Amino acid sequence: MGIYSVVEFEVLEPATVNFPDHVNQLLILNRAPFTFDVFNEEDREGMEAKHLTIIDTLITNTTFRGMQQVLRESPIERFHTPFWVSERRSDTALLDDLILTKREVETICSKYKANALISFEYYSLDINERYVHYSDAPALVQHHYYEVSNKLKWNIHLPESPTPFDSYSTVDTIYFTDIQDGEPLPIPSAIEMVAELFHNSGQNYGRYLVPVWNSASRTLYKGKGDSLKLASKYTDNGDWIEAFSIWKDLSQSTDSTSVSKACHNMAVYYELEDNLDSASLMVDRALKYSNLELISNYRDELETRILNQKEVREQVR
Repeated sequence: MGIYSVVEFEVLEPATVNFPDHVNQLLILNRAPFTFDVFNEEDREGMEAKHLTIIDTLITNTTFRGMQQVLRESPIERFHTPFWVSERRSDTALLDDLILTKREVETICSKYKANALISFEYYSLDINERYVHYSDAPALVQHHYYEVSNKLKWNIHLPESPTPFDSYSTVDTIYFTDIQDGEPLPIPSAIEMVAELFHNSGQNYGRYLVPVWNSASRTLYKGKGDSLKLASKYTDNGDWIEAFSIWKDLSQSTDSTSVSKACHNMAVYYELEDNLDSASLMVDRALKYSNLELISNYRDELETRILNQKEVREQVR
């Protein structure tokens, strides 16, 4: 039996962008160039205008849906329903420095009653096919996969500013394998690959804009003493109050290591209850009794969580 157990939970992490308090309606403007030049030369070979229209519609719509999904799941309710407008698509073609002017931003925001304009400036798409052959049988394919990648550029404009409030570019890649160790595997169609890639890219940019829930895990001591083992059985069954009572008694022990482990576990309990101040005090107490590496690492994780919580509260205010 191990001497540790792991508890998993979700934490709300802050967005990278901090919108001003007065921003309550987002407008997403699709300005990505409608041109064959956004595709790799090999990918656009034989492509006709109707193909461009189909792929472009797929890309822009799935990107927006990915971003919208994240916005709707965010605790910032005023961002749940952004407007999506597709216009001005010719003025960015091959001109990365053609930024919307202050007057243009004011006019568009006024038309749609928005406080911030997020412009989808550019995307590209590249699909590569990769082969890996067996070293002892070069004629046979060991692995075969597709590498689907893109580049996206976004700007955020506020009506009151002559320059972008924020500019952000991403590069995303997804791999799809249809031969693994010589065995065929089912894979999506090329269109489905592209849709998945740009949907993920939209989600990634959404996480840049608003706070999101992410998985986290913490380690509890359950090892060698009988008290910690018993407490672990309670936590496994979801009875944290009984476990906490055991840790509290153990924190009065004469054995400094046992005290440190008990205080560490109590800190995790307080964090799960979102009482980060008490969790911080318990970690400090744990480190006074024993400078265990696990507890030192938890101290760093908890400090990050405390800083993030302050920022999240400002963002969702």
